[in-house]
Amino acid sequence: MPLNISLKTLGILAIASVVSVNAWALGGGGSSGASKMIIGDSIFALSGDIHRNLERALDESIDSYARSGCQMNGGSLICSRRYAVPNQYANASKRGIDTVIMNGGGNDFLLGDGGDCQTRQCVEDVLMGIEQTIAGMVSDMRRDGIEEILFLGYYDTNDSANNQINELSTAYKVANYPALGIKLVETREAFRGNESRYISADGIHPTSAGSRVLSDLILQTLD
Repeated sequence: MPLNISLKTLGILAIASVVSVNAWALGGGGSSGASKMIIGDSIFALSGDIHRNLERALDESIDSYARSGCQMNGGSLICSRRYAVPNQYANASKRGIDTVIMNGGGNDFLLGDGGDCQTRQCVEDVLMGIEQTIAGMVSDMRRDGIEEILFLGYYDTNDSANNQINELSTAYKVANYPALGIKLVETREAFRGNESRYISADGIHPTSAGSRVLSDLILQTLD
């Protein structure tokens, strides 16, 4: 598995696009009467399209605490540890919430420790750290009375090394998430062959059309 790649470079390229808009995610949380919340990274937070699409389709308010650049474990100049995905959930109002829609882990490779990985063992170690954190979050969510947890999987991009990491990550999720009670929203097949329409020029984030596809996949998975 070749890993002599510059994942850090991809993260740096993303900085310009996320720093100026990260303020979007400062609001949007704690909506009165919401039964669903979103936590995660810039797939949700950069444009806010998925959040808006879901609210319109469901005709209800959804709390969003997602922030661009945030990791599962650790922090960066874009998103500090204070707003890492587990802390987004921990610090959110859970009153009335029964559904969590989430993602995370991509920035652990783009901006975090995983960006320095040169071996498969390093990648697997970072992935296991991410999954242990997610499992801990699920325990917290069950204790808080959350009934439905959706994890929005990452789509493949035009970077083959990133896609190999995504394959390892997704295989783990497919094998283990049913036992945790997490519904995995698989996105790779829907994006395959449509990358030029669904992925923006930065090579990472979804276009408005891509966000619409992701929104529809979430809606199809929700109870």
